[in-house]
Amino acid sequence: MEKFFQILMKFLDEEDVRILKSISSDSVLAHSLKKIFEKPENSARYLVFLKDNPNSVYLVAKAADRLSRYLEGKDSEVVFGVFFSALKLLRDSGDRKIIQNLFSLLREAIEYRLANGRYEDAARLAVEFQDFGLKNYIKKILFFVFEVVENGDYLRAMRILEMLPKSEDILDVKASILLEWGKKLSLSIPEAGIKKIEESLSIRETEEAKLALAEVYENIGEYKKALSIYNSMKNYPGVAEKIARLLMEWGEIEKDLDKLYEAKNLTSNDLLREEIERRIMKIKIGNFHKKENFYV
Repeated sequence: MEKFFQILMKFLDEEDVRILKSISSDSVLAHSLKKIFEKPENSARYLVFLKDNPNSVYLVAKAADRLSRYLEGKDSEVVFGVFFSALKLLRDSGDRKIIQNLFSLLREAIEYRLANGRYEDAARLAVEFQDFGLKNYIKKILFFVFEVVENGDYLRAMRILEMLPKSEDILDVKASILLEWGKKLSLSIPEAGIKKIEESLSIRETEEAKLALAEVYENIGEYKKALSIYNSMKNYPGVAEKIARLLMEWGEIEKDLDKLYEAKNLTSNDLLREEIERRIMKIKIGNFHKKENFYV
């Protein structure tokens, strides 16, 4: 037992060590502490013996928090679970000093996890204990979500957002990420890109997202769908030129002069008009040769 306490002291501050020594004479508390860290996956059954002694629960929380920082993967998750469970036991403590220590411990734990890329754990703590004056951390986590997006991990970013309480800001961020994800996917897997952009539109129907969806449809030759979207936003800057270009491409593919003339009438771009006229002439010449061959 003494060896266990010596190891535990390494994860505690001087004031905590004094508390640890004061409860070490209680065999039930001492053995419960030892069992919690020997088999953290079974910690719930031993925390029951500590719940009437907030100081011992606080020691468990603090030691578990600090120990989890040195672990990786599943081991870290299990010990973080001990930390989280101990915090939940402490939240209803009537001891003012314990509550103050709890607040300091939470802030330290969240800051550490944000600084070390453990955003999911930070989100879990900030949301569960937001009534402890930690709501500001939720906005801070949103900032780090964009860092995850910059690294291209859109799925992880969305998972973190799902952990946060619903708000207008979070909905805006979700829509923005889904749109960016959809644009990137559309370059290699257009159907998947369309699905993400549509998810973005279901949250926030922005002109930017509608335009992105129309462009994907246009790029894969779904001109009718693209034109329908463009027509719904004719007053949006630059859309008239996009319609003109779409009609030019579509008209040439289908040898449809009506579409090409419509494109010519829509554009105010001299270079684009010249290109449309060139394609009109090309189709007319092709039609003329077909007629000549018909009579030969």
